Amino acid sequence: MSPRARLLTLAAVLGLAFAGVAEAAVVAPRLIETPAAAPGDALAVLYSGDGGWGPLDEGVAKVLAADGVPVLGVNSLRYFLARRPPQAVADDLADQLRRHQAQWGRQKIVLIGYSFGADALPAIVPLLPADLRGQIKGLVLIGTGPHGDLTFHPASWLNRATADSFAVAPAVEALKGLPMTCIYGDKERLDICPTLPAATIRQVRLHGGHHFDGDYAGLGQAVLKAAAL
Repeated sequence: MSPRARLLTLAAVLGLAFAGVAEAAVVAPRLIETPAAAPGDALAVLYSGDGGWGPLDEGVAKVLAADGVPVLGVNSLRYFLARRPPQAVADDLADQLRRHQAQWGRQKIVLIGYSFGADALPAIVPLLPADLRGQIKGLVLIGTGPHGDLTFHPASWLNRATADSFAVAPAVEALKGLPMTCIYGDKERLDICPTLPAATIRQVRLHGGHHFDGDYAGLGQAVLKAAAL
């Protein structure tokens, strides 16, 4: 098979896969609440990867909730299927933060992103209202790639940049001064965490690849420690 034929075949397969996933995503919940099982003063928002809300996200959320940190999960596949201006994405987050601060009685904020979510958050945070930015206790990026998007594209599954992509590293560096931690697996080759300036963001290395060998409880504990929760 010629390179062009392989490319066309891959495009067709991705198109079919995307159609199926998009159909499933329509009925999947966009927001997932994990209430806290203990008292505390902070809440977390966790943006999932582009596979949707999965076992990793759920595992991390359960660890945080058990430690007194309620989690609002954002199913990134569901949410970012629709194209939204960056400010609209930030406004949505701001609305949910205020609503859940009141609902859960917490004021401190921890923002967490995994994979697609980690790549997206550095572009969202600067657009939040100043009062909410001042309440951010920590930004935790898990499995961070070189480029981010605020709209899902099938190319995201291949770790390819699109016309809408932005470079993540400069976006992270622009947030210098905000307490930030990136967490990466020692078997993951595409993660940019080890290349980011240590003066800007704290780096935490765990065992495993992009899914941390399924040790989601350990990952959750690393997130708690990173955010000083």
